[in-house]
Order: sequence, then structure tokens, then C-alpha cells
Amino acid sequence: MLGTVPATVTTMDVTVANPLGADATVDEAEGSVGPFVPAIDALPAAVVAGGDLILPVVFHPPGPGIREGTIRLRFVAGGEEREVALLLRANVEKATLTLYTPTLAFPDTVFGKEKTLSVHVRNESALTSAAVTAVQGLPPEFSTSFTPRTLLPGEDLAIPVKYAPTTRGSHDFILRVKHDIGPSLEVHVTAGTASWPVEEIVDFGDVPLVNGRTDWLEVDVSPDAISLSIEAISTGVGLLNLEGPDGTIYLDEQQTGPFQWRSGYSSGVVAAMLPQDGSAAPQLVPGGGIYRFRFNHLFSPTAGGTVSVRAIIENRTGAVVEDGVLDLNIFLSPGLGVSDPATDPKLAAVVSRMDDIFAQVGLRMGEVSYYKLTNPAYDHLEYGGQPALWAESKAAVETRMNIFFVLTVQVGHPAVGLAAAAPGVKRNGTLASGVVVDYDFDNVVAIGQVAAHEVGHYLGLQHVDDIDNVMHYQYTGTALPTLTTGQGYVTLRHPLVAPDPLSGLSALAQKALPQVAYVQLPPGFCASCAASK
Repeated sequence: MLGTVPATVTTMDVTVANPLGADATVDEAEGSVGPFVPAIDALPAAVVAGGDLILPVVFHPPGPGIREGTIRLRFVAGGEEREVALLLRANVEKATLTLYTPTLAFPDTVFGKEKTLSVHVRNESALTSAAVTAVQGLPPEFSTSFTPRTLLPGEDLAIPVKYAPTTRGSHDFILRVKHDIGPSLEVHVTAGTASWPVEEIVDFGDVPLVNGRTDWLEVDVSPDAISLSIEAISTGVGLLNLEGPDGTIYLDEQQTGPFQWRSGYSSGVVAAMLPQDGSAAPQLVPGGGIYRFRFNHLFSPTAGGTVSVRAIIENRTGAVVEDGVLDLNIFLSPGLGVSDPATDPKLAAVVSRMDDIFAQVGLRMGEVSYYKLTNPAYDHLEYGGQPALWAESKAAVETRMNIFFVLTVQVGHPAVGLAAAAPGVKRNGTLASGVVVDYDFDNVVAIGQVAAHEVGHYLGLQHVDDIDNVMHYQYTGTALPTLTTGQGYVTLRHPLVAPDPLSGLSALAQKALPQVAYVQLPPGFCASCAASK
């Protein structure tokens, strides 16, 4: 009896005594019965008188349980020979490969993203190794990096299965793990309907201008879209056409209708967003579809060159958004003398005031990063200096709402604030990447309100006549200036605004409201221009 042996082909040594009293030659005789056979080249062999033959035997197990066989040997010494029958018995282990993940589920995997889960297999055998040879049955959009592998007794294996949906839909299929000790292991795989990513950025790269205009560019907007923003970088270029699904014309070559966009003739930055602020606000077409647009040179019908173009699509489940969070990059001119911005009470109060105002429409201020400017020329901002100031945002690590605080703003006349664009782009480092606010006042309530006003512009809002509204062009000292539901609808859809993971709980919760009496600012007002056409 050879004891318990693995359920795979095994070679073992069997000791056989020389039955002759002389040196002998040993070979296999007729009549052997498997599944035991001498190893190749093991016979013939020589054995000395009184010695033992160590015979390597190969066992080919036909299945688990007790298995028997006979090997017949012939010993020859001179003219004498004798046959010996080796009766062999072995207990073949029942090899077991256990599947610990009979099901895999990929619920709500985001369209355009990927998710990886693992199929877990364990070799439960005590002696038998198992070769896992293949993974079969994966449909398109599913893949694995698995390569064939042998599992030792007791060893685990994790087989990665990646789902990278390129279309919306559901999947239900059987994945098969093939191995060499039995039937394939079967895994039931399901994938839920993939939702759209929170944000899709479609980068068209450098698009050529030919005879003063680009070709039409197209972007597929999902049914869950809440906004479409178009950004272009090129001096002297404007948006020529914008068309939506179902033949919707937002902008024609005659530039008629209510649609507004920010010209890049001076800053080199073009920005447009749907939906828009205003009494006849253009909206996205419900249900999604193809939007197409193109650009032209504003001054030369024969101009060449290129335009760097991208589109940003913000998605929310069901195209519904009720709240959001706006992270900030705050830049401080050197003359402000703020030594530790993160603990400065005035800065904290200013941001708190912004939070008070925007919280009325479900928009809260989120994380804040502070940056100190070193150029003293930025202390007193003169007309024409703002593009270089906004370009300083290239120093920011994160792409956020960029707010620049300076001592004074002189852009042709005294002003308390200025936004680069309405709406603005989701980019750092351009000549129109932010807003600037006069910070040289003790009244933090006023500074916070002016900052909120300019940020409102950057998020897509225009001036209004209501003196109680934060978007009135003149600072009025209202205790808590209002924002309308429609203004909130627009600001919450700008690509700088992210979904609020706290669902409406202010990042500045439990803050102390600034206890500062109303003080009229010196003469000055918002210097932001209306969006251009």
C-alpha cells in the first residue's frame, strides 16, 4: 500500500529485493496491469546480489479512491531468472477546487469609468496541485488580466474581472473558470445599468481655423446632463454657431436670440454654458442628444491657426440637482499683510459671509486653499493688469474657483470687484481664470457680499435691477442679499460646482456670523461687463 497520493500523475519510488543470490539484470515482464508503470528509462536496471532495486514508478490515477495495479519484473543472473509481481495499491485523494464567489454583481457602475471585482478560488486539496487554465465567457466591456497558474494545495487565487462600460445597459452571463481536476467552475455575473459620470470632459485638442472658421464639432450629451459648457483658447476667436438636438438653434451666424457667450478677443478665452441666466434663458434639450458648434475669427475671414477646444458635461441622476459645493483658491496680494491665511479671522468671516449668501440656493463653500502673491504691483490693480493677475492661478494645485483679494481695484474708475467672465472657464492659469475683490475694508460683511457677487458672475449670473439681490451692480448693504431660485438653478450647474456629499449641510456649519455693522463702502461698483456676443 502506497498510502494517500495526489489526484495528479505522480512518480514514486518502490523498493524491490533481488530474489537471486547473484548480481542480476532487471527488466519488465509481460502481464503488468496499470495504472502503475515503470518510469521511462528506469528499466532495464542492474542490482547487486543481496541488494534492492529502487524502481521509480509513475502512477496515472483514473479517479479518486482506492486504485490497484501490478508491475511484473524479471530478474536475470547468468542462466537463472525469476519473475516478481509487484502488487501496488494507492488511495487517490479527492481533489477539490472551491469557488468562493459564485456570483459577481456590478451595480450602478458609472458609464465611462471602470470597476474591478475578483473571482476567488481556493485549492482545498491536501496533496494535489491544480492548474487553472483559462477564464471564458467574458462579453465585450468585460476583461481580465488572468494568466494560467498552478495552485498548490491550500493556495488561494483571485481572478480580476474588470467592467468598463462604453454603453448604458445591463448584463447577465456565466463566466467559466477552467482547470485540470474537474469540470469548469461557473460564476453568475450581473451588471446593473450604468449611470453617467458626474463630469465628462470632451477634449477636441487644437482645432484648425480654415478661412477664418473651424469645422463643426459634435458632443453627445447624456439624458442625465444638467449643463454643457464650451471652452476655447485662442485670441480673437468667438463662438459662431451652437445647435442642439431636434434642430434647436441657440446661436446662428447672425448672432440673434438670447444666447450669450464670453468673447476671447482680448483674453484669448471663450466661454459659454447651457443653461443660461436671464429672462429668456436658453436651456438644454431634455433627453440628451448631439450638440454641435463651431468657432470663427472675429476680425479676419481668412485667418488660420488653431483653437484649443473642450466641452464639459455635468451629469446628475435624473438630471436633477438640488445642492452643490464650491471649493475655493484664495490668492492674497502681498500688501494685505496676512501672515497665516488659514487662521485669519477676517478671511474666515469673508468666506462665511459667502456661504451665508449661496446657502440660500443650496450652494455651500467647501475646501479653501490659500496662496500668497509676491508681486507688489498686484496690491493696487490698474486697468489692464487683471489678465496677468488671473494667470497667477496657474500656481494652484487644484482647479477651483479662484478669488484674488487686493488692496484696491482701479479699472478705469474705482470699483470693488471684477469677474473675468460670466460664465468663466474651469481652468487655472488663463488670462480669465478668476475674480478680483477689493479687500481693504474693515467690513467683512461687505467684502464677502462683493466676493459672492463676483463669484456669481463667474458661475454664469448677470446683473439684475433688484437692489436686494446679490447680483445688483451696486453694493447696497442689505442684511442678507437674496438669490432667486433661477439664479441658484444656473450656479449649481457650473462645472466648478461639485455634488455636495453632505447634502446641504454647510461646510461652515456652527460658524459664528460676522458681528459687523453695515458700513457703506466708498464710491464704487461691480466692474464686470455683461457677457459678449
